[in-house]
Amino acid sequence: MKVYRDIDGEKRLIGRADIPEAVGAVFEVPLFGRSSTIAERFMVGAVTSYPAGRDAPFVERAIIASEGQTVELLPGWQALT
Repeated sequence: MKVYRDIDGEKRLIGRADIPEAVGAVFEVPLFGRSSTIAERFMVGAVTSYPAGRDAPFVERAIIASEGQTVELLPGWQALT
């Protein structure tokens, strides 16, 4: 799944992670101990883009990280190079 960072309301593509498509509105990454102890929560939402050459917008589900979140915690994290 693609990962975007929300910076001042603008979504910027920053990489990909191995997140199942069937995940709900929140993806939780356990940090210590059991998953219910301490975890980082990432929002899953819709990102709309307007690709060149298309008449209609393209909407996709993606992880949307806030400005201070550490996306490297996501499973299978791959940054854009």
